[in-house]
Amino acid sequence: MHEFGRDVRLQLSLAGRTSAPSLPDGVPVRIGGFGGPEGIITHLKNEQIDLVIDATHPYATEISHNIAKACHAVAMPCIQYHRPAWEQTEDDNWIMVKSIEEAAKILPDVGNRALIASGAKNLHAFEGLEKTWLLVRTVDAPRDPFDLEFGEWLFARGPFSVESETELLERNEIDVIVSKNSGGDATFAKIEAARNLGIPVIMIERPGGEPVIQAPSRSEIIDTVRETLKKI
Repeated sequence: MHEFGRDVRLQLSLAGRTSAPSLPDGVPVRIGGFGGPEGIITHLKNEQIDLVIDATHPYATEISHNIAKACHAVAMPCIQYHRPAWEQTEDDNWIMVKSIEEAAKILPDVGNRALIASGAKNLHAFEGLEKTWLLVRTVDAPRDPFDLEFGEWLFARGPFSVESETELLERNEIDVIVSKNSGGDATFAKIEAARNLGIPVIMIERPGGEPVIQAPSRSEIIDTVRETLKKI
């Protein structure tokens, strides 16, 4: 029995962009897109869904927007897991930018050897850089990789330790990191390692949350679901 109770039927939906995802036992899983808000509405009706939990990545703005739009259209409760962002300390050297394109534009002026740890989307922004060597890390090989002439690909899945991240940065002589402010523990080690080594981080700012119920933790999601289902 899951934490929502015996009478609650769960369904997990994945985009299918990550190979071999970690899946819970006993929960039906669908993989693939919906085709926009209209497709989401059709699925909600066909599966007789009563409540949606949006637990996508904080930077997956398109799917979160579509989920919120679909739920509003059919007056369905929607809870968005909005995990807290990382907070800069006085020991961090963060250079805040609004987009991955802006990060790529200023990168040559910040460092000579960069760890690109911003995910697999929009990596073409770094194509053609000649002054900065790139170590581009993604979970899986990108479906649409750019021509990386001056650097290397690294495929690795977190969580990472501070020790392993420190070793990676030192071994590759990394002097700048490009990252999204994803929050959570799985990839925070690179931020701590950069802090300890005095390496600047070009930090891509977070997009705002959708106008739905916001929950910053797993426990709050569970409590909110229970309270919401009582009203349905």
